[in-house]
Amino acid sequence: MFQVNGSQRGFSLVEAAIVLLIIGLTIGGILRGQELVASARVRNVVDQVRAVQVAFYGFQDRYNALPGDLTTAQAALVNPNTSAALSSPADGWVPIVDSQQFFNNIAQAGFISCSTCMVKQTVASNPTASFSPVNIFAQPIAFAFPIPVSLPATNALGTYFLSTQANEGSRAMVTTGGAVDSKLLAEIDRKIDDGYPASSQFRFSDAIPSVNGVISSPPFINCVLTDATLGYVWAINPPGQCQGILLL
Repeated sequence: MFQVNGSQRGFSLVEAAIVLLIIGLTIGGILRGQELVASARVRNVVDQVRAVQVAFYGFQDRYNALPGDLTTAQAALVNPNTSAALSSPADGWVPIVDSQQFFNNIAQAGFISCSTCMVKQTVASNPTASFSPVNIFAQPIAFAFPIPVSLPATNALGTYFLSTQANEGSRAMVTTGGAVDSKLLAEIDRKIDDGYPASSQFRFSDAIPSVNGVISSPPFINCVLTDATLGYVWAINPPGQCQGILLL
């Protein structure tokens, strides 16, 4: 008769249950860890854009001037290392080319901590090259308060914000920076806004500044999809590498 060697016996039911429990706990821990990482990234992006929002209003309240739109005299009132606007100072608007001046102004005034932003800009340069804050993916964020006539009448590729409303007008905005996947942007949108990329305060933007200062536009469909009932929705399966903006 064939006999099973005692050293080669299989798992008992108790041992098998323990192994399955360990595997389950391991998988659960991995999934929970991924959730915590995603949650931390959401908080980081939200905190960064909210800090710029607070600085934007705080600077205006203290100096009665628009950061990124200062004249030489207004910049001197902050300190000697504060940059004046390079494009039409004191006209009430901040084009994307003065994004670095904006961050220099709020950093020199002490509203944000950004060592690279402290460099005084005296000549025109790429709007988001080396002197802007970066997000958790090492991509620069940007600020703009564009002149209304420079905006398209309806949503279009290459705009700084997506809108389903014609002639919405210009609003100050800060970007999240690029390389943020659209699933993460969808979670941010649900956390601080209405969850939709084309309405309210937090939106999709397809004009993404890169580290070398180039403004690029990734494929729209990678980030936003059209839904017959809901209109525009974030693309999350699979997510694309995208950018959001917070209207201030």
